[in-house]
Amino acid sequence: MPTISAIRRRLLLGIAVLGALSPLAAVAQAHYPSKPLKLIVPYPPGAATDNISRAFGQELARILGQPVVVENRPGGGSAVGIVAAKGQPADGYTLLVHADGFYSAKLATPGLGYEFSDFEILAPLAQSSYAFIVPADRGWKQLGDLQRAHREIDLGSLDLGVGVYSMLAGRLAADTGIRYRTIPFKGGAEGLTAILAGQIDGYFTTIGTTQSVKDSPKVKVLATTGVPGSSADFLPGVKTFKELGLPNMVFSSSYSVAARADTPAPVKEQLARAVRQAAASDAMKAARRRLYLEDYAGSLEDYKRDLGRVSKEFEAALAEGAKAAK
Repeated sequence: MPTISAIRRRLLLGIAVLGALSPLAAVAQAHYPSKPLKLIVPYPPGAATDNISRAFGQELARILGQPVVVENRPGGGSAVGIVAAKGQPADGYTLLVHADGFYSAKLATPGLGYEFSDFEILAPLAQSSYAFIVPADRGWKQLGDLQRAHREIDLGSLDLGVGVYSMLAGRLAADTGIRYRTIPFKGGAEGLTAILAGQIDGYFTTIGTTQSVKDSPKVKVLATTGVPGSSADFLPGVKTFKELGLPNMVFSSSYSVAARADTPAPVKEQLARAVRQAAASDAMKAARRRLYLEDYAGSLEDYKRDLGRVSKEFEAALAEGAKAAK
């Protein structure tokens, strides 16, 4: 027969276990969602990332039966919005629009108040390849013309030390043998203005942004970073780098939806189902096409692996840049 002290220990252990589980049980049993959700977009209003996020927010609100409020928190290469999302409770009521800047911002400034493991991706929203454009007055009609320039090429960039633009520039230089110098800009519009004015020699810009200048007599679109056929409807007649013999230049930036990784499992599972349903809806398909964005064809696990590779490439590029600076 158990002693009084043994019974007391078991009772105390049971109370401790129930106490540890009670917050999770309470969240799991509560009606979710019971209030509006917040979707933090770490980019300014008006860009493709913001527009596809708003289209997604409308669909998610329809599915969940609660408003989804889009909150733009730009700055710091997307770090401002990410840190803001990290500071919210892990209760399923705050979502983050996740893009390449999630990795590049942290790698460039390791002391930022978040870790990669703090967020879990629930579903991809869209992706976009890039066009490489040059001023028409250079007379460059093909990539080989850059190699025959016999001088350093000025390439516009929006990176804070590491990111998509610096990575693509590095790949282009490695594959073609050109020498280049990075010219930084604060926003995409500044880079386009510089190309139109002939102030820089080249610029990587998303397919959607390219639409505003593709027919200008001041601009020549030399190639895109997509897979063959991916942007044929958006930039007819323009070949991909892969078709031109540079398969290493295949790349697309992507946008996805993430939640705090420590969100209670019952809530996260319900939220993930709704997010995937919204992302796959006909309304989102139409929005992607309207914004010159592409769908992601692989599975969620494929997508996470692709992002892992991008993070590693950013990390390698940063290390290479630090090595070259010594």
